[in-house]
Amino acid sequence: MSLAMDTSESLQAAAQHVAQARRVVVQGEQGLQLLRQSRAAFIHSLRATGLTYAQARVKYDNCVEEQRRLHEAAVHDLQYAERRYQRLSSSTPVSSADT
Repeated sequence: MSLAMDTSESLQAAAQHVAQARRVVVQGEQGLQLLRQSRAAFIHSLRATGLTYAQARVKYDNCVEEQRRLHEAAVHDLQYAERRYQRLSSSTPVSSADT
């Protein structure tokens, strides 16, 4: 296997990582949006388990914060994947006709 083939496979793997990371970020954004939209229902459902409003609100806030941290980690992963892809694509030699 040649170095050029290894590089093109690495470039393809990097591109796949970027695509997957983008999907995760989009899903995270949608999840956070839905969670924020359902605040009242979320708290109400926790109150139905016997929690006070204050306890349910703290659980909701903790859930939102955890999801925000996970989303932030996904954004960092996407940024890393994009940098890696850029580095690989700029270092991939442009091959002329194989002779």
